[in-house]
Amino acid sequence: MNSKVKFSAILLAVYTVLYFGIALMVSATFKDTAATIVAGAPLAIWGGLVVIITGVIITRLYLKKMDSEENN
Repeated sequence: MNSKVKFSAILLAVYTVLYFGIALMVSATFKDTAATIVAGAPLAIWGGLVVIITGVIITRLYLKKMDSEENN
């Protein structure tokens, strides 16, 4: 497997697991868990922030890797 494809697949897998894990947490089944207060805000809010920040970090890692491979 090409290194670009492998790297992209790993990043996609990490983000997908995180995203759907948070989505599952905020579902009706786990509403009590999502409503747990952590540092003054519900856990669901923190989960959403983690998803956004992780998306930015993963995008940054991907762009940095693709840029370094273009320069080689």
